[in-house]
Amino acid sequence: MPLRLMRYSTLTTALLLSLSAHAKNQTKPPQKLDKYVVTASVIDRSRVSDVKDYAGSRTVLNRTQIQDTASQSIDTALQSVPGIKIQDETGTGVLPNISVRGLKASRSGYAQFLMDGVPLTLAPYGHTGQSVFPATLSNIDRIDIVRGGAAVQYGPNNVGGVINLITKPIPNDWQSEINTRLTVFKGGDTPLKNIYLRTGGWLTDTFGIQLEGNVVKGDSFRKHSDTAVNNYQIKTDWLISDTQELQTFLQHYRADTEMPGALSPSAYQQDRHQSQRPYDHYRGRSTRWHAKYTHDLQLANGAKFELLTFGHRSDRNFKWGYNQTSQFWSDPRVAATDIRTSPREFTVYGVEPKIAIHMGSKQSVSQKLIIGTRYVHEEIGYQLTQTPLNGGETTIPRNWHLRTRAYATYLSNQIGLMNDRLKITPGLRFESVHMHFDDIGKSQSQNNTINELLPGLTVSYNLTDDWVTYTDAQKSLRAPQISSIRGKGNKGGELSWNYEVGTRYTHERNSFNVSLYRINFKDQLQWESASQTFKNIGSTRHQGVEMSGRYSPERLQKLSVGLSYNYLDATLREGVNKGHQLADSSRHQLSWDASYNIVGYDTTVSGYYFSHAYSDDANTKQEDAAGSKGRVPSYTVWNLNIGKELYHDKTSALKLNVSVNNLFDRDYYFRGIDTSPVGRYPAPGRSYTFDLNYTF
Repeated sequence: MPLRLMRYSTLTTALLLSLSAHAKNQTKPPQKLDKYVVTASVIDRSRVSDVKDYAGSRTVLNRTQIQDTASQSIDTALQSVPGIKIQDETGTGVLPNISVRGLKASRSGYAQFLMDGVPLTLAPYGHTGQSVFPATLSNIDRIDIVRGGAAVQYGPNNVGGVINLITKPIPNDWQSEINTRLTVFKGGDTPLKNIYLRTGGWLTDTFGIQLEGNVVKGDSFRKHSDTAVNNYQIKTDWLISDTQELQTFLQHYRADTEMPGALSPSAYQQDRHQSQRPYDHYRGRSTRWHAKYTHDLQLANGAKFELLTFGHRSDRNFKWGYNQTSQFWSDPRVAATDIRTSPREFTVYGVEPKIAIHMGSKQSVSQKLIIGTRYVHEEIGYQLTQTPLNGGETTIPRNWHLRTRAYATYLSNQIGLMNDRLKITPGLRFESVHMHFDDIGKSQSQNNTINELLPGLTVSYNLTDDWVTYTDAQKSLRAPQISSIRGKGNKGGELSWNYEVGTRYTHERNSFNVSLYRINFKDQLQWESASQTFKNIGSTRHQGVEMSGRYSPERLQKLSVGLSYNYLDATLREGVNKGHQLADSSRHQLSWDASYNIVGYDTTVSGYYFSHAYSDDANTKQEDAAGSKGRVPSYTVWNLNIGKELYHDKTSALKLNVSVNNLFDRDYYFRGIDTSPVGRYPAPGRSYTFDLNYTF
């Protein structure tokens, strides 16, 4: 173990023991007051129980499910969710590429990411790509994936839905946790080590605090993949009075990783663990904070006021080899002539007040009204540099700056009829986005303004206490990104209409959901070389069916079986490739898991299947020598996890998990990604993980 990592572990362990001993000498704080009769969110607190009556497609992955399916990162945990497909670029989850219902996966730019309900994206309007992803799986308690019905409150950029990462809560009784995980990849040089430390609880009857640290260090499954991640968080909860509460959160995140890049088809066949991109490298940093004040009000049958403030300062930089003489600047077969870097700097802050009011009762017409507004300010520095490898002056082909002021107002009114069996929720969101773009290198400026009304409607009907049917329709906006602001004239936002209809059955540990969905996505921005500008000309349609179920028989309490399927028809609706399958989208997705406790060992077999995809909109089948296009074969991956509780008493527990990912060592790949877009990008082969967790 590196000396710096040993020092961190020793110091933090001492802190855990000291704080834990202090807390145990305090009077045990009472249970947190149950004040949440009215919530100011359409997705509530992202609990598993919130899914049962929700009017839309939704999945909540709890900590147990994430662990049992041998998930190594947040993006791999999402593989089991119908409609989600990832392109694993690093094997460590540092740079997730997540596609929802066939939308572009690159940098996960078409889904709204939240952490504890707060925007996680680098810039919610001007730069939605997750090229800094300040989250690690060890810090996450559960993941809420909402594919429909939340666009009015959570926008913009929710075409693919909302993914809410919920961090571990402050426990009522003081608790500390030490977790160490070691992953050995086939082909990797150094095992990937993961150390997670947490301590927290209530110091007094009204004040709670929790500190967390997560350090990841080592190699992934390929050469040139050395990785280091540091993630530190502190959260507090102050019960100001019986009706007022203040929660705060502060985080510092840093990631540094080598990027092995794509391989030519011949190099892939020779050794898929090698790297042909010796210069590719990534570094990202982010300091994030938020504060949430809530006040229960004596209005109608209950009301809650919430004031959220949030912000972050982040920067990231990609470095990669560039060949300006080759047909493909990133051709892995050709040596680089230059080094390019793309440093970005982000400063974002926002404020969002909202109020929820409950009126009426179940016996009459009930209403839950949510009214909110939000202001977000973004500053984005966007550079591109190029340095010849044989010596010469560094040039700056791009030096851009984008300043965005965005105002949003939203209103939704849930109307309950027939003893709340029928719920109708109309809503409306108004976005006013003002962008100022400076091309500093060319001394050019441009303003861009977008004003959009975004209506939404959800309807649910409880056929029985366990069976609900639902439908929803919503309009979504993705503001033009900084790279597409430049050019002639204003750029409108990318707009979509999302529709769903489905039904869900939930009884105790058994559940089943089926939904039909359609996304009509128009006005997607595409570059037009003739006019040297982006134009809103792209149109796609994403439609299909999602099914998922879980069965846990009463007579076999130790058995639980889950199965999900997604059929996706994602096609282009305009241009020469009209009717073709969208690049990287798979028509069929299947995932499964089966858990059973065998003589005290929790054993889970899980896996997923994705059908073939194409790497270009022309749906080219034959792969060329560089691997720039061609059909990407289907793949099936199996995982195995075995867990055993080694010790437990009233206040402590020690548990061991051993998992094997890609159990049968299936070779599969994606097509090139981002700074290495040409060639085959290998997916992780077999790996072994040993996880030891001690809570006390």
